Amino acid sequence: MHTMLWNRSFTLWLIGLAQSRLGAALASVALSFLVLNQTGSAGRMAQTLALSLLPTLLMPLAGTLVDRLPLKVPLIAAGLVQGVLQLTVGGLALAWGELPLWIINAAALLGGLAAAFESPAANAALPALVPEEELTRANGLLGGLGQAMTLLGTLAGGFLAANWSPAGAILLDGITFVVFSALLLWVRLPPKPPSEAESSVWADLKSGLSLMRRSPLLSMIPLLALLLNGGLAPVMAVLPKLIQTLGPGASGYGVYLALESGGMLLAGGFCAVMGQRLVLRRAMSVGFAFTALAYAGMWLAPVFPVLLGCAVGLGVGFALINVPVVALIQQLVPAGYLGRVFAVLNAVGALGMPLVLLVVSPLVDHLPLSLWFLISGVTQGLGLLGWLLVLRLERGAGEVRLAESV
Repeated sequence: MHTMLWNRSFTLWLIGLAQSRLGAALASVALSFLVLNQTGSAGRMAQTLALSLLPTLLMPLAGTLVDRLPLKVPLIAAGLVQGVLQLTVGGLALAWGELPLWIINAAALLGGLAAAFESPAANAALPALVPEEELTRANGLLGGLGQAMTLLGTLAGGFLAANWSPAGAILLDGITFVVFSALLLWVRLPPKPPSEAESSVWADLKSGLSLMRRSPLLSMIPLLALLLNGGLAPVMAVLPKLIQTLGPGASGYGVYLALESGGMLLAGGFCAVMGQRLVLRRAMSVGFAFTALAYAGMWLAPVFPVLLGCAVGLGVGFALINVPVVALIQQLVPAGYLGRVFAVLNAVGALGMPLVLLVVSPLVDHLPLSLWFLISGVTQGLGLLGWLLVLRLERGAGEVRLAESV
């Protein structure tokens, strides 16, 4: 365990994450408009996005395997797989001009499978990189710098998609995955305890679920994430087409995503500055309120300037939810359980998105686009009520520090 925040491993992790987020932001805009330009359909784009998220159903099993392996193994392997996939898609799209949709969808599915291993491993690695008392600040720094790079990447991605080719941005994303994997070779992470490999994978998964049931927060957070991500899904599907219909096109969509990232950067920076002084549970309540209000504004006035203003509000809200919840879990859960706990949380939370995308994909081209903002606003409001219920249950049960009771 490192005793200082600014150690070599954390600095390399920060650099690697920053350039990886830059590439991912380039590709997020580019992939949307690669499919949209080829098909003209928001529904087809929703199906591609759904396929990239379906492997999250396997994340509990993936997270259990992560807890049995040195963390570098899934992190480096997942980065290389995603890098090769993006380089392949981008290279073929540049060479052929138009890429068959089945190739794009197959790459999206395989990339999602790699991400199912990478996500819990990344969340489990941070507590090994910094001291516990610095977790909130470290998460804030990672979130803030990551969103700064996302801001730059979405602006650049919109410009590249509009003025050159979406395939070029996807190629750059592939390069950043490979670079991140190379940097991880110099990151020092402690070995797993030998006892972790003695039981079966299914026994390990069961023990992780049993641990989660002992905490009201860990029991309820996956259900809230399921609700909220399900509400976000149709907005992700309709926004590119709506902004294209309004006139700004790919460049305008890049500006929207950049402002959303700017809001996340502001809130992430605030969390980093506050550090231990930040009241994590209260910050999450504010985050839910911000996002509900932003969706309401987008429904009431779905015009481009209002969308841009609401994008900032969404970014602030997302960061005030995500940074505190990750820090809370890292504080509550023992290191040997972090991979499977984060995997279960991410899998249940992400389940709503691909399912909703598959359900709404035949509808998004036929219903008013602004209607989906109303649906998202309602689900976010329900999420706020659910979070307040979690806090009430937690107060009744008393705080259980699982790291001290396993």
